[in-house]
Amino acid sequence: MDILSDELSRARAQGAVFSVLHQVSPWGLRFEGHRPLTAHILLKGSGFLVREGTDPIPLQTRDVVLATAGTPYEVVSEVGALTVPIAAAREKPLSPHDLDGPANAIVMCGAYVLSGSVGESLLQSLPAVAIVAGRDQDPAHAAAIDLLAAEALAIDSGQQALLDRLLDVNLVYALRAWWRTTDAAPGWYRALGHPPIRTVLEQLHADPALDWTLPAMARAAGLSRAAFAAQFARIVGVPAGRYLTQLRMRRAEDALSRTDQTLASIAGSVGYSNEFAFATAFRRQHGVSPGRWRNSQVEELTV
Repeated sequence: MDILSDELSRARAQGAVFSVLHQVSPWGLRFEGHRPLTAHILLKGSGFLVREGTDPIPLQTRDVVLATAGTPYEVVSEVGALTVPIAAAREKPLSPHDLDGPANAIVMCGAYVLSGSVGESLLQSLPAVAIVAGRDQDPAHAAAIDLLAAEALAIDSGQQALLDRLLDVNLVYALRAWWRTTDAAPGWYRALGHPPIRTVLEQLHADPALDWTLPAMARAAGLSRAAFAAQFARIVGVPAGRYLTQLRMRRAEDALSRTDQTLASIAGSVGYSNEFAFATAFRRQHGVSPGRWRNSQVEELTV
């Protein structure tokens, strides 16, 4: 079980390129910070990321910026440059003439949609702005950026589909690179470097409905019960039992919001003997019954 792929899939983490902008200095782009997760890649040139209350952050060619929702910010050629809203900058369509023009910078901007508590967990692992410098990218990530740049400079059929998929690839590489440098990485990611705990996590994610007692998890890890419990809590950040409950609840949320399965069916699929036991656990976690929670999700989608 590839846990990162599973988490991104369940968060419906899919990107869409919404602009490839050829800019002539001085230039500036303004973002309101409304989107859950936005990526910016300087395919050419240099600049700065500017946010109120923080020092400007220099950006170089190939740097990848991941920005979460919240504080507005600007990406500019130089500090103090006039800015235009990204929506206004996008209104000018790209033409073959633009590709041969005197652009000092090419900025690609893309947005990711993440949903559910899995998406929230991924977003919470990131700061307001995370930057993966081009010089720090591993060769595979650098190759993916090269493909992005080549496709962004082309005008051909299927371009949007290719850019969208390459943006998804960039997210995986960028998350890996960022999480390697921070203590805020999700606990399950930190555990991937600890084979006994990783083994258990992969099995939990593959089938959380199994009768996972603490002794059963310890056996899967090849450790004593006490050693396993201590290592799991230290590395992942929560006790194994709580992690399992949270995992089951995330799977239940997914089923409640995206399927028409009965509560009894969902209960069995996430490891509860009946819908009453499931409802009790769900209410303890969310403060409302599964049925009411499902109805609230439907109402949100129709507003």
